[in-house]
Amino acid sequence: MKRIITFVFALVVGVAMLGLSVPTEAAKLRIGAHRAIMGSFEVVAHKGGFWKKEGLDYTFTSFKQGKLMRNAIIQNNLDTGTTGFSPFSTAISRGAKVTAIGVTANICGTSHVIVAKNSKWKNLGQLKGKTFVTKKGTSVDFALKSYILPAYGLGVGDFTWLSTYTTERVANVASGKADVGIVGDPQYEIAAQKGMIRSIETYCKYDATRMMHVGNPQTIKSNRDLYVKYFRGWLKAHMLLRSNPTKYGDIYFSALKEIGTKTKRSVIQNVVRRLKSAPYITGEVKAYLNDMNAKQVKLKWIKKGTNFFTKDTFDDSMLGEAAIQVGYR
Repeated sequence: MKRIITFVFALVVGVAMLGLSVPTEAAKLRIGAHRAIMGSFEVVAHKGGFWKKEGLDYTFTSFKQGKLMRNAIIQNNLDTGTTGFSPFSTAISRGAKVTAIGVTANICGTSHVIVAKNSKWKNLGQLKGKTFVTKKGTSVDFALKSYILPAYGLGVGDFTWLSTYTTERVANVASGKADVGIVGDPQYEIAAQKGMIRSIETYCKYDATRMMHVGNPQTIKSNRDLYVKYFRGWLKAHMLLRSNPTKYGDIYFSALKEIGTKTKRSVIQNVVRRLKSAPYITGEVKAYLNDMNAKQVKLKWIKKGTNFFTKDTFDDSMLGEAAIQVGYR
């Protein structure tokens, strides 16, 4: 009996040393998705079953602001999500540990400067001295103050500023609490079709406004393969937008209905066609970040600048590997 016990014990120890004894729970990728239109890629990959087909085990959480996803990743509560270039730039300059793994999308066409539907205003040049509602520190706020206002010969000091979340800005402008504001899709299109507001500008004439795809450095190091699976499904959503935007819009519309968003199919079909797929981290992207970062110092959002050409905070190798595997061009 003693020999049997000794043999069993030795067998267990030997198997354990091979890493085979105790089955561990498969790692799950904790995915964040923006509630605005740039988060539709994640929603379509999720609801379209693209990640399931790739065998990805994951959790899915929606966020109303990209900055919140950035913070969740820094705090090790999330593995991947979307944040604006501006919050990404400020975080890196302050020493935060977050990795850029791709570019979510170009959102210049889905970012609007808005006024009330029946207002007399036709362009920003007429609104000097008025109240402007935005969200300080976001990428669209940065682009507005750094590129759009200067195009009209205006500056930050030419307006009274309110800072609120997206969900509150439409009401601020429609009610007259603010004269002008910025808002993204689909919130803009929903309110416009209700006759509450209208757009006097999109960002495309002034700025290639983009959102950064960010990852958790700890998870990238320990479970890189999860990100490759993630990007295979995510890029399939990008490919669907290109090949069949109507189907893409229908998947997104159905998902919004499930969570109680009251909108029309026509709203979503209009919105998804303004979204531009642009996932790669290019030299132009890094140059843009350098320019943004320098301007953020002047705006006193950060104390010191960062050179993104030399900063070790990018890893788009997983995106590139997935792109080859699914044939994304």
